[in-house]
Amino acid sequence: MSSPDLFYLAPLQGFTDFVYRRCYQQLFGDIDEYYIPYIAAGSGSKIRNSQFREILPENNGQLLVVPQILCANGEETKQLAGELRNFGYRKVNLNLGCPYPMATNRGRGTGLLENPEKLKEVLDILFGEFDFEVSVKFRAGLICEHTIFDRLELLGSYPFRKMIFHPRTANQLYKGTANRELFARLASMSQHPLVYNGDIQSVSDLDEIKRQVPNQNEWMIGRGILADPFLVSRLKGHLPNQATQRDMKWQFHEMMLESYRQIFPDQGQVFEKMKAFWSYFQRVLPTRTKLLNPSKKPEI
Repeated sequence: MSSPDLFYLAPLQGFTDFVYRRCYQQLFGDIDEYYIPYIAAGSGSKIRNSQFREILPENNGQLLVVPQILCANGEETKQLAGELRNFGYRKVNLNLGCPYPMATNRGRGTGLLENPEKLKEVLDILFGEFDFEVSVKFRAGLICEHTIFDRLELLGSYPFRKMIFHPRTANQLYKGTANRELFARLASMSQHPLVYNGDIQSVSDLDEIKRQVPNQNEWMIGRGILADPFLVSRLKGHLPNQATQRDMKWQFHEMMLESYRQIFPDQGQVFEKMKAFWSYFQRVLPTRTKLLNPSKKPEI
């Protein structure tokens, strides 16, 4: 008998913040783990307030969350992991997949994947100086999609809780399609539990991956859930009727809006937060009405 599918919310900066996570869990509740968008050492080695807010225990309540760190070396690793330990976290995810130049040019994200010496330095500290259950999220490489196979021996020498693979290169960003054949190849070689991430939008997407990797049952989804909050319900086969969906969409929107109003006193801040939410959510609204008009801020 096959194991049940497990679904994880991807950590997307500016989108899956603690407001989104709490509202989604309260209304839909079908995610097995929520991955918190990364924290990183900013100016003066300080974590930005917007990132620090995400890891505060009071902002995550009873959610099953996994914080993520974005680092380039051992010093940054110690700082970030130390903050998480101080808050009592037992799990941490290492970001080797951020594709944006602002990270990779500093040796972070996929940039760290390209540097085996620095990567080993980071992993030795995470596993040697801390008592976390460590998972890792990565892409195939910065430019070459075979880089990950050159790192597999190094990664395989550490007891990762799980490995999350988005089979694109960093320079693709989110263009083109995720290379599912690449994932299948890695799955045949990896000794760790492997999570698939990238372009999951329908039941047929899961079925296609399972044809290539029959025992695959762990999935991380980001943009697909942002665009369709009922996606996991579809994948699990218990989609509500149309009337219920319509009511829940409206309720989700109002919960998000009211939550941001309570946090941010400035209407402009609320608008910017809701604009990010609308950029995906408007795709599942029952009308074709445009929510976003860059020339005018709506009264919210």
